[in-house]
Amino acid sequence: MTETNVIVAIDDIHPEQGWGCEGDIQIEYLDKLWEKYGCKFSLFIPSYYHDEYPLTKDWIKFWESKPYIEFCSHGRFHNCKKYPVEQIGEQEFLELDFGEATERCQQIIDDWKKVGHRPKGFRAPGWGVTQDSANAISNYFEWVAGHEEINRDIEWNCSKYFVGCDGIHETENLQLYGNTFMFQSHIQGDWNDNVWSEENYLHFQQVVKYLLSQYNELQFKTISEIK
Repeated sequence: MTETNVIVAIDDIHPEQGWGCEGDIQIEYLDKLWEKYGCKFSLFIPSYYHDEYPLTKDWIKFWESKPYIEFCSHGRFHNCKKYPVEQIGEQEFLELDFGEATERCQQIIDDWKKVGHRPKGFRAPGWGVTQDSANAISNYFEWVAGHEEINRDIEWNCSKYFVGCDGIHETENLQLYGNTFMFQSHIQGDWNDNVWSEENYLHFQQVVKYLLSQYNELQFKTISEIK
């Protein structure tokens, strides 16, 4: 019997209280989902969020103690330098040409190297890329997680490309991508519906229970564990 996979991505985690630090309530929710059901999580982390929150060894060490996560890149600044937020939001890689995106990717790798890691996977902040910046990203990461609509005209040269945009708050029309359910979320943020609030945590717990009741070979994996 073919196994069915579940992956859960969490965007925007960074070393700011309330956004993925020790003591945050969201981490209690993740702990419980791991302990009760074996859920795993792919953390998409900007390496220097908003030019204010660089990665630190202590913060990384805290997350290293969690057996259910993997580190993934979510850009560097998660904001733009050329264009105002009103124009393209925080789509960092939408404003970069190939050379600029190559330099930015190298900065990201250097940030992660300082804390002893090199992420395999990448998702662009706000999903937005140009073909030029996508070409640069493909040179630095093994796989990319994208959006089936926003990134539909982009060609990627990395070894694996994942799509999927079901939110942890959604239950209707859950979609299998091949043999995998792919859930998208944000650690928090007033502008997102799929944040790890208590309501969404309880809701997603019911989704997990339902999937376990329907699929005998349900496997919770990080994105990098998908064949």
